[in-house]
Amino acid sequence: MGENLKLKWKIEVYCKADTPDAVGQSKLEDIADFGVASITSVRTAKVYWLKGELQIQEVVRVCSELLADPVTEDYVYQKSDGRSDTSTAQDRAWIVEVRLKPGVTDAVGDSVVKGVRDLGISGINAAHTGQKYWINGTSNSSTIEAVVKRLLANEVIQTFAIEGK
Repeated sequence: MGENLKLKWKIEVYCKADTPDAVGQSKLEDIADFGVASITSVRTAKVYWLKGELQIQEVVRVCSELLADPVTEDYVYQKSDGRSDTSTAQDRAWIVEVRLKPGVTDAVGDSVVKGVRDLGISGINAAHTGQKYWINGTSNSSTIEAVVKRLLANEVIQTFAIEGK
């Protein structure tokens, strides 16, 4: 595989601290309906992995002009080797990262590539998308895994990673 095809950047876009996380609140309600009362909050982030040769200024521009709403969202980015990290983790939260399996069409990722190119940035080869969850509460790992398998990931087309407290 050529150098240009390696994962280069991981971007997380999440609600600002003073902005309600509607997706997280919806997931929390789903978890309560599933019968797990020990989870007290869920925060979410959209995750983007960009492949290609992008300079840091270009990544900042992609984040600020394409991926994040400057009024309601913040973002973080880092060079990536494709592994999960805890760059915006909250203390004492379970961290779950969900992404599409290789070979599954990522229409949002394809749209990101088009959007980046529309910004005049040509170094991008591909984009992949996923979701990150910070789950707070007193649940154990088996409960968190059951919640993920039932409510947060479709194992037919997605993979997930769980990082414990």
